[in-house]
Amino acid sequence: MATEIIMPKAGMDMVEGTVIKWLVKEGDKVDTGDPILEILTDKVNMEVEAETTGTILKILAEEGEVLPVMTVIGYMGEEGDDVPDGPATTKEEVVKAKEDTGAVSKKSETTVPQKQETTTQELDPIAGDKVRATPAARYLARERDIPLGRVTGSGPKGRIQKVDVETFKALRATPLAAKIAKVEGVELDAVEGTGHGGKITKEDVVSGLKKETPAAETTATTAAVEEGKDQKIIPMKGIRKIIADRMIESQHTAATVSLTIEVDMTASIDLRSKIKDMLQEEKGVKITYTDLLIMAVTKSLVKYPLVNATMTEEGILVNDHVNMGIAVGLDSGLMVPVINNTEKMNLTQIVESRSDIVGRTVKGKIKPNELQGSTFTISNLGMFDTVSFTSIINQPNSAILSVGAILERMRVVEGKPEVRNVMNLTITLDHRVMDGVEGAKFLQYLKGLLEEPTRMLL
Repeated sequence: MATEIIMPKAGMDMVEGTVIKWLVKEGDKVDTGDPILEILTDKVNMEVEAETTGTILKILAEEGEVLPVMTVIGYMGEEGDDVPDGPATTKEEVVKAKEDTGAVSKKSETTVPQKQETTTQELDPIAGDKVRATPAARYLARERDIPLGRVTGSGPKGRIQKVDVETFKALRATPLAAKIAKVEGVELDAVEGTGHGGKITKEDVVSGLKKETPAAETTATTAAVEEGKDQKIIPMKGIRKIIADRMIESQHTAATVSLTIEVDMTASIDLRSKIKDMLQEEKGVKITYTDLLIMAVTKSLVKYPLVNATMTEEGILVNDHVNMGIAVGLDSGLMVPVINNTEKMNLTQIVESRSDIVGRTVKGKIKPNELQGSTFTISNLGMFDTVSFTSIINQPNSAILSVGAILERMRVVEGKPEVRNVMNLTITLDHRVMDGVEGAKFLQYLKGLLEEPTRMLL
């Protein structure tokens, strides 16, 4: 019997994925655990491994295709096994029901696209108790007939809040309608849904496509492209679009204010020089200034917990732990891997954890759940000689620290001119959560730790 290859759901908030590249072709034999394709989630590229040993019988999804999670994208099995004709569609709800009840037949799993809308509606866990959501979000979702399981939560630990439901638009479409809209470049926000509860159907999208574009507008657009024929347009899609959407969302959500302080890093440089060879020899890891920053920032957050807080609908949630996000710039876009519970770590553990998670992020081996749950974020552009800058808050954090380059500067020490190594730190904070004075105290304490780093080791 042929086994379905599906678009995996890698994380609670993943609703669709992009097929980046098939690593196998039809007829190839694979073993369990062999990578068979690469996909792009809303956060990360990842490889999908074969769940069983067999032959790739059929590949349904094309490279570059964006599909809902749990969509059947291929089949594998023994040569000669029967493979269903035509494309299969999303089976997430069917699989869920099968797991829960064990009563769904194989025939139900391969429901044809035209029938899927009905099947999905019947089995969708709209108000499932396992979904973390506020009462207001649950009420609104029920009122609008929105499956909470498909809404991305912006609250603590991914909890769905009312605003998440209010802004949930694109997913109020059937999988088939969403797929057609993607292919044809139709903005679902502009489509009026005629389905149940205003859900956008295939017919709604097709109807929108039939509307004629004014001739004058078409001509003007074509002319603009021709005039700029030496220019290159990079489509806003994948991680780039996700980053753009989240940055705008953050800017429109938080009331930001930025504070900058200068830190004398001479003593921290000395400390790093004294222990780097020791760590390299004993642990095989290289200590960086980011490690010292993580240590110092963590201790500062523990002392000033409001800087480590999260804004929720119920109020300000003061986190009792520090999950440190580290902004990592890649050719494919910005990612923020998270080191959990740094308040429980010593410096060696921080060095090892940072080295591991950042290294895997750069290599594209990071897991989606390792990009979630940060309570504070550090963004360091010092290695690019950037002196100072401000960052956009990584929601749902309430603050972010921007780290500039360490540069030699002439400073007055005990009344005498002296060359010192100085660095600018800028904190951008959400004024709704804390006042500027709280951020200033945090920076002052952080400065003290970095200028006298042995205090961090106590």
